[in-house]
Amino acid sequence: MVSLKRGLAVLAILVASSFSLPASAQELDEAQPADETGRIRFNTLYGPVGLITVPSAYVAPHKTVLFGTAFGRDVKTVQANWGLTPGVDVGAAYLDRDSASQKLIGNAKVNIIPQNFKWFEIGIGVLDAADTLNQTFYFVASADWDIPDVLAEHAVGFRLHAGVGTGMFEEKAIGGAEVILDKRFSVAAEWNANNLNAALRYAHDEAFRLQLGIQDKKGFLGVTYGLQF
Repeated sequence: MVSLKRGLAVLAILVASSFSLPASAQELDEAQPADETGRIRFNTLYGPVGLITVPSAYVAPHKTVLFGTAFGRDVKTVQANWGLTPGVDVGAAYLDRDSASQKLIGNAKVNIIPQNFKWFEIGIGVLDAADTLNQTFYFVASADWDIPDVLAEHAVGFRLHAGVGTGMFEEKAIGGAEVILDKRFSVAAEWNANNLNAALRYAHDEAFRLQLGIQDKKGFLGVTYGLQF
């Protein structure tokens, strides 16, 4: 509903204003978790860092651009997300749709890590900021747990994402989960208010990552490459 859209917009403004509070760049950088090989960010089909189509709370690391391309159901996209400051990224995606005109959509996201809760993060963002396709405001929380040591040889982490969004997400709940199998492989699944999607993810190193799976009942391929400036 409109009230949800307005609420998310107001919440985003309030969070963004918090960055005017005194804080050193070093303090903000330290608030961001290290980008380990098995926990590298992936671009979604429509741009923001996240799962397959659902954004997560995570953003592109500071001074890093995440370039990507994806092939989904009836659409091919090229995306880029730039870590503008620690905890804030901006980006864009070019959509080449089979049955509609091409579109360029912009996005932005603010990431918050509550003090003393570094395993828990909050993301507030906008997808298609200029409303060229379907302007979407969203709120999502992401939690990261370590698997007990007894399973360390087989799995090293588990993530859960849950939120709500307007526009593309139809004022409904969205979310997903990831199981980190080792430092290179993980499995991700999501619910984007309409479809259940899943993918196998591969992080070759700190720069190149690939995911392959099902999106809207058809094959999906996504590639993300990180370049640090």
